[in-house]
Amino acid sequence: MKTIKEEPCLKRNYILQHFSLDLHKEFAHEEAKEKPEAANKMVTHELGTMKWDIESSDDKLDSAEALLDETELSAEFRMENFIHRIQSKYVLVRPKSEEVFNVNGPQEAIRLGAELAVKTLSQEHTVGNKLQLKVTEVYSPFQFWFLEAKDANLVTEMSHKIFNFYSDGHGLCWMLTPPFLKPGYICAAFHQSAWKRARIVSVISAREVSVYMLDYGQSAQLPANQLNFLHKQFMQLPAMAMRGTLTDVYPLDMHWPANATNYFKLLVRGHYLYAVIKDTDIEDRTLFVNLCESPDLQHSISDQLIRDKLAGISRNYSAKTIESNNGRRVRYIRERLPSFDMLEQQLIIADCEKFEKMFDGIVYNSQFYRHFKAPKLTNPFHKDLENALDDWLEKHKRIQRMNP
Repeated sequence: MKTIKEEPCLKRNYILQHFSLDLHKEFAHEEAKEKPEAANKMVTHELGTMKWDIESSDDKLDSAEALLDETELSAEFRMENFIHRIQSKYVLVRPKSEEVFNVNGPQEAIRLGAELAVKTLSQEHTVGNKLQLKVTEVYSPFQFWFLEAKDANLVTEMSHKIFNFYSDGHGLCWMLTPPFLKPGYICAAFHQSAWKRARIVSVISAREVSVYMLDYGQSAQLPANQLNFLHKQFMQLPAMAMRGTLTDVYPLDMHWPANATNYFKLLVRGHYLYAVIKDTDIEDRTLFVNLCESPDLQHSISDQLIRDKLAGISRNYSAKTIESNNGRRVRYIRERLPSFDMLEQQLIIADCEKFEKMFDGIVYNSQFYRHFKAPKLTNPFHKDLENALDDWLEKHKRIQRMNP
């Protein structure tokens, strides 16, 4: 029996090169059963406290040792040569137990099943209060995400710290391995030239995943090699992205037309704005705000949409209208749906008119908004959306009973 020991980064690179959920089945053990002489070539590779069965190939090693004299090569070349020899000699076999996977990442990395707290509404977020914010993502004027100005600086600073951490010799050692490519796992994603805290939403393939950026409200499909383990020190801040809805307007169609949404994006996304809170939804962590470009709160974004005939004037926030509805503000169906949870779980196809029309057919169906019954969707790929609509209706009925 042989035992080889390597530096942590080399172990890490070794796993990255050879380990895959879809490849490298336990062929070594099967071959050992069929060919007894193959059993004599089995060796043990120690990775921390773990032991892996690996297959040795003396023929490959002999050819690797026949390379040029390493003393005449640079240090970088010698390292690459050494790694080549190791890779030529050994092939990893996938372990059976998922418990083994949980100790496979760096010791200080986030574990499988870990949760990140989210920022909740506080006493600062009361009707009438003002705040400065930066819009980070937009689905429609009724659904957008933002950072409070004071939080934007914290998130930017944390992103720089994560970048420096990976640049300080931790790059390859902290690349995410296939066993951790699971929905719900919290990691770091390299997106738009920055490292961001992210949650894996779905695994498209062994090489591509969908993620949600926890501090920005952004969704993206990324190559799996752009994901890293996240160090525990970066879990101290809660997920900072907040949810916002524009007030005093309504769409001029059954949903927000693309030209209205695109113009709204142009006006707000990536910009620091001033907001007045006009309503709150504590359970959904949503602020209903009137947005303005200047601190004097003149010339609101809503006014610009109305003036350009991209939105209608909503009276639902007026005291008279609220009083006529027994003290409750009437909310548009498309103000409620799709919910932020549905969007963050990527159950909705953004910027797709065909999907919007399909969704209109669901939420404007009398069975849905009068009898609180979601229709059965024929497309099997929309099963998760169907379940989410059922959950939303149950929650809506509960709220209606609490506030008759």
